[in-house]
Amino acid sequence: MIHVFGRVDPPVPRLMAALGRRGHTMGGAALAAEPSTLVFGPGPELDDLALGVLLGAWRRASAARVLVLSLVGAHPDARAPRLQRMWALEERARSFALPVLTLRLAPLVGPASPLWLRLRSRPRLPRGGRTLLNPVAEADALETLDRALRGRVKWEGWYEVAGPQALSLAELAELARPPGAAADHGAWEPPLDEMAEHRLCESKPWSDHFAL
Repeated sequence: MIHVFGRVDPPVPRLMAALGRRGHTMGGAALAAEPSTLVFGPGPELDDLALGVLLGAWRRASAARVLVLSLVGAHPDARAPRLQRMWALEERARSFALPVLTLRLAPLVGPASPLWLRLRSRPRLPRGGRTLLNPVAEADALETLDRALRGRVKWEGWYEVAGPQALSLAELAELARPPGAAADHGAWEPPLDEMAEHRLCESKPWSDHFAL
């Protein structure tokens, strides 16, 4: 059983819906042999006291564990408030005596990914499109979650879910605009101010751990 706590930002709702289509149980009571996975993601700031009560109670769930869907760029000194909050949430989750897996998501790209659709619409790119990113295929991020939830990897540690190739925003925009592509406004996911704080990622620990 998967329970997503609170109101979370994209892409978490989209990924959870895709997991449901793969047969994962969303909400409700866990089956006897099924782990209970509490999912945290980016969103509004959580009350620390309420979070402590929740995690304390979650220990009593069947095979309880915690999944933190964080973001590349999460850091206590980040300028973007959401990246600061995600660092604090990662630290808080790790302080409890529960199995915790933290996945820091890089910008997701794919045929229906909001960022990809946004880039296809030929938007004006900040800093001349020089911002460097390690985008990851949304299909690979989804497969990562599926393998973790099905117990195919050890439930521990933190990983940057990021592609091996660094690309500038301008290069991504060119890749997203093949001849004859239809324009779609999409969305900046993550927001541009957060992308500006991204540093180059190390993808090998993630790809090795999840055999991707």
